[in-house]
Amino acid sequence: MRIIKPPALSPDAKIAVISPAGPIDPQRLKKGLRQLEEWGFNPVLGEHASGKTAYLAANDQQRLSDLISAFEDKSVDAVFCSRGGYGAGRLLSMIPFDTIGSNPKPFVGFSDVTALNWAIFAKTGLITLSGPTVGEIGDGLPPDSLRSFRAALGLESSAATIKSDNFRMLRPGSARGRLFPGCLSMIVTLLGTPFMPDLTGAILVIEDVAEKPYRIDRTLTHLKNAGILQKISGLVVGSMVDCWPETNRGQHLKLDDILLELTSDHPIPIGIGFPYGHHIDRVTLPIGVEAELSENGLDLLEELYSI
Repeated sequence: MRIIKPPALSPDAKIAVISPAGPIDPQRLKKGLRQLEEWGFNPVLGEHASGKTAYLAANDQQRLSDLISAFEDKSVDAVFCSRGGYGAGRLLSMIPFDTIGSNPKPFVGFSDVTALNWAIFAKTGLITLSGPTVGEIGDGLPPDSLRSFRAALGLESSAATIKSDNFRMLRPGSARGRLFPGCLSMIVTLLGTPFMPDLTGAILVIEDVAEKPYRIDRTLTHLKNAGILQKISGLVVGSMVDCWPETNRGQHLKLDDILLELTSDHPIPIGIGFPYGHHIDRVTLPIGVEAELSENGLDLLEELYSI
């Protein structure tokens, strides 16, 4: 596959803000847009980005129109999603991916938008970012998260290795491969579709939120049954927010045990406690770049941008 790297952003870049999934609270959106302006960006709101149609920001055609318009508009330098929620997957079969591939620019989304991040890479080879939504930007990013985000946008330098004090190797070893970060419950929805990237030799980075332990177990088991855990060269686990209860822990299998058991026939290196996921203090990660996993953390081995 040909890998497409988007052009680097300028400090005064024009940012299209869209809502390809769920609706965003108007006040959060307002604060997010104001923060982008304070950073020096020029945010422009998609026509339907502030709407609400039940649990969607707008109907499918309207959300799709905002997405495609943002890529087609030559004056737009990057596309930021306002929030996750639900609905990105409904757009996949309607997207003219050639339009996106021929108009490469940084695309930033997270959570439900994992479906778009991964599908865009699978269909075009365009590197995108799993990073904060505009709503989260409005809520305020902690210093480390802000530095990681700005570094991922190419606006400042970053440390060579990404890790945290809580990071540890559950199964020692090292791995190199293309990096695929995303929300676990969204990743499995792509299995069996043409929007699932080839994960052969990849480093898979997973996270999730508010999923019960047995659901995490079921989802990981599905990845094994689909042959994904046997394909990848390494696994990194970010935050699993509100997934393991503080009480009655004896009623649930431990995540460490689940991971070791499901990969026992393909003993890949596994990193735990990586600062990525539905947690306020987290890093921004690119989809599709070469990376290396070791006891030191994650190293990105190539530049994200074409210029």
